[in-house]
Amino acid sequence: MAVAAGICVLLVACSRHEGVFSLSPVFTARSALSAPALTQCVVQHWEQGTRGVHRGNSDGTLTLRAQSFFNGSAIGLRVVPEGRQSRVEYFERRHTDSLYESMVRECLRSDGGDAPDVPSS
Repeated sequence: MAVAAGICVLLVACSRHEGVFSLSPVFTARSALSAPALTQCVVQHWEQGTRGVHRGNSDGTLTLRAQSFFNGSAIGLRVVPEGRQSRVEYFERRHTDSLYESMVRECLRSDGGDAPDVPSS
């Protein structure tokens, strides 16, 4: 009985269809770059190493969604404008290769600063 219950819980957990943005971000950082400039930098990197980069814009907040190239895990980026700067939130559906996170961090470093992580709530 316990095994059957465990299998049911596992099936439900693995079959969730929520989007990558429903999860807590892997990291959050600030950038001196504007939201459009930062988003464009990440798009240029992700187009080379992901499947199907999709862009979105809702009330000025820019989003990027893609699938990692090798295991097809969903990854996402939310870029929130804060004046001339921006706040970045990076998401992963499952743990992926650190390549995608490092691409985002490379764009953050290109703004001339180190872009320290912002504590997540």
